[in-house]
Amino acid sequence: MTEKIIINPKNIDYMLIKKAVDVLSRGGIVALPTETVYGLGGLVDKNEVLNKLYEVKNRQEDKPFSYALFSADKVINNYFQTLPPFGYRIMENFWPGPLTIIYYIDGNQKLGIRIPSNVITREILKELNFPVYLPSANLSGEKDSVTAEEVQTVFDGKIDLIVDGGECSKNQPSTVIDLTFKPFKILREGNIKEKDLALTFIKKRILFVCTGNSCRSPMAEYLLKKYLGQVKPYASSRYEIISRGISTFSGLYAASNVITILKDKEDIKVEGFVSKKIDRNILLSSDFIFTMEDRQSKYILEFEPTTEGRVFNLKKFLPSIIEKDIPDPIGKDHCFYEKVYTTLKEAILELVEWI
Repeated sequence: MTEKIIINPKNIDYMLIKKAVDVLSRGGIVALPTETVYGLGGLVDKNEVLNKLYEVKNRQEDKPFSYALFSADKVINNYFQTLPPFGYRIMENFWPGPLTIIYYIDGNQKLGIRIPSNVITREILKELNFPVYLPSANLSGEKDSVTAEEVQTVFDGKIDLIVDGGECSKNQPSTVIDLTFKPFKILREGNIKEKDLALTFIKKRILFVCTGNSCRSPMAEYLLKKYLGQVKPYASSRYEIISRGISTFSGLYAASNVITILKDKEDIKVEGFVSKKIDRNILLSSDFIFTMEDRQSKYILEFEPTTEGRVFNLKKFLPSIIEKDIPDPIGKDHCFYEKVYTTLKEAILELVEWI
């Protein structure tokens, strides 16, 4: 008889988490709850585990298993090749959650990966710190198991441990999306619908970058939101316009001169704006990246070379006679801020036409 342990998701017993991790580490098969259905977890890179999973599920060996991990960062840094920007936004929007993403990992080799959101399984994966196979806990072609009791009925004596975390909340398999197709292909639609994934693809991310994310980049962000919205009423559903700083402390307010100028000249309120520092994920996920100076463009391309072709200096949208970097107004007087605003607005109005 297969041992069953009960873990309360609202009061997790970490000794039981450790027990499940120990069984997995030794090459055992452990039934784990997810937010969709129960899965059969087995440590990746152990051939005996893979063979046993095929055997207990009665599954053909030409049908590969996907991986389950705790961290999307591990997927980005250690597994998938460079995805198109919307692929990273899909991860951002739907992971952790009931979505399996298929993409290239080496040459033309594909791999499906999922980041479950079930708190019990996430703690097990975090402690294990290694990917597991996690196919659904059912015989191939049969009904999925959504309770530990259903798992036990099918696999009692055939697997090493059942982690009972209660009934799975969504009661249906994860959605499977293959990003090796252009733009993508839904192989199985589950709780996450194709239309939701399509909206993530359609909504392009536009990123403005300056040094501190308190003056130029927020000014550009709010100006583009206003003027793009005037010519394209659907702009808010088609574009996400954001800004970041290369050298900043996250959480700072916009400069007082910026707040005053945008309020007086554009009737734009930015009191709620707070600065954010640039990171690799935001660069990977942005379709267009606009900088204020050549040195910022250089920094971004050195920091993340895959952004080449997506990084532009805003000066390119100014008339050639005044094409130059947009200067940093920090520490300057209000008049200087107004000059920067005027230059930015001219570039933004041209950018609206380009978009």
